Amino acid sequence: MEKQQFNKVLQFFTVLWVFTIIGLLIGTVLPQVFILPLSIVTLILLIAMMFSRTMRRLGRFISIIVATLVGITFYSALNFYLGALGGGVVLLILGTTAIIFIAAGLYGYYTKRDFTNKGSILFILLVGLIAFSIIAIFVKFSSVVWIFVSALGVIVFTVYTIFDMNRIAKQPIKDEDIPMIALNLYLDFINLFQYLLSLVYNIRRTF
Repeated sequence: MEKQQFNKVLQFFTVLWVFTIIGLLIGTVLPQVFILPLSIVTLILLIAMMFSRTMRRLGRFISIIVATLVGITFYSALNFYLGALGGGVVLLILGTTAIIFIAAGLYGYYTKRDFTNKGSILFILLVGLIAFSIIAIFVKFSSVVWIFVSALGVIVFTVYTIFDMNRIAKQPIKDEDIPMIALNLYLDFINLFQYLLSLVYNIRRTF
């Protein structure tokens, strides 16, 4: 039964990537002026899903909207890194992200250690990263600061992947929880990829 539920998580995880691709295609034609407002809407939806039971009941629909918005807003960042680093390097970073994500996920799923009590620490670090990202819109930070923050982001979302897969292994999965679990894994991958891109870019810019 649990394996069947986990398969449902993976299926919806795949669906989210389909809508991300749709979002990326929309991002190719959407004016840049819409990116920041859509990023704010995405953040609001994610916060609402965490704290609102009503939003969680609409989890499947909201998760698809979030994945589409992530695709739209990520297009400009991806386009920037393709220009700054080159397609080959970006593909290499994507492959590295996949390896880290799979390795962390397998460890979290099969380890006997219990990481489910680490949620509070990870959430505090996540809030710190979000706060820094908001401040960075208005304040220019040096590449060295960005290297530190990007490295921290890579660590945080690697551990988040372990944490999320550990919860899947150790806690029963209800049908109503499937969209949120899949979305968490999806966001782990997206953020890990973004922070790895930022890390490599700022290392190159500095050294």
